[in-house]
Amino acid sequence: MTIEKYREKLEGLKAELILFDLHRADEEYGVLNATFDTLYRSEVLNITHLEKEQQDKYKLALFTTLSEVSGALSFLVIQILAAYNIMNKYAYHKKEYYFGKKCGIAINHLRVPRRVVEASKVDQGYSLNGTLTWASGYQIFDTLLIGFHFDNNEYEAMASFEAQVGMEIGTSDTTFVGYGLNTVHIELKNFFIKEEDIVSINEIGNYTRNKSISKTVHFCIYGLGVGAISYAQDERFKENATQKLERIKNKFMDSSDPDELDCIRVELFVLVQEIVTTAMILIGGRSILNTEMLQRIYRELIMFNSNGLNTTLKELFKTRFIEKEL
Repeated sequence: MTIEKYREKLEGLKAELILFDLHRADEEYGVLNATFDTLYRSEVLNITHLEKEQQDKYKLALFTTLSEVSGALSFLVIQILAAYNIMNKYAYHKKEYYFGKKCGIAINHLRVPRRVVEASKVDQGYSLNGTLTWASGYQIFDTLLIGFHFDNNEYEAMASFEAQVGMEIGTSDTTFVGYGLNTVHIELKNFFIKEEDIVSINEIGNYTRNKSISKTVHFCIYGLGVGAISYAQDERFKENATQKLERIKNKFMDSSDPDELDCIRVELFVLVQEIVTTAMILIGGRSILNTEMLQRIYRELIMFNSNGLNTTLKELFKTRFIEKEL
């Protein structure tokens, strides 16, 4: 499918999605699940077979469209595409089966400098113990890509995303945005993973290296900026904001350097934050009403920028703040 045809498909999907109560989708997993079902059936997720550079162009179009509609929906899509891409990358022998499933991920803890989920070898598989934190999409996703450590390697494996022997699922945390994501903590107590469900085995640090060159958060933050501009009402402001946003988009699309991408992400967040807040100020007090899109875009901006933060990114934000003179 050409990128032009893909954009046409996205416009058709957008027309379907805006018929849902998207404010309720941010708060209720049942409504969010219904929107995700619509997206899942649309075939816009069938892009993980593409090479990274080409896939990035399709993902930019995808997340620009989705972030304007629902940040929570975009957050689910980040995860399912990540799961599909990982299965593709490692030529997982059961990938075709799981491509027919809604897959979430619980692997971000692999970047933590301690072992959050530890495994021991047992007959025909592994026994897992530890806590999977911030697992989004409970009662939306069918399956979950789980990360764990064994010996000096990090593993990724598939499991059903449901309460079962060895897997205790907690209640969802109350959040100020994306509560409909139904994000939970999962206690693993001698949870059994079969050998056949292992997707990848790599040396420790592999996940962190791969994550550092991902542009997915950039796409989503950019999409929120596009959305904020579309809901703004001052034409001079919209024109200037669009020019600035396009310049920084070109920077991250042209880069493959992880250090540069981190720096661009910081500047992208600051720019979009200024776009959203300025648009709200120009509209006035009614911009804080739940019926207004900008207040939700502002909250979603914080949600996306809090995703995948490592020590380097945190230090970049801190340094920028401390060194900026007023």
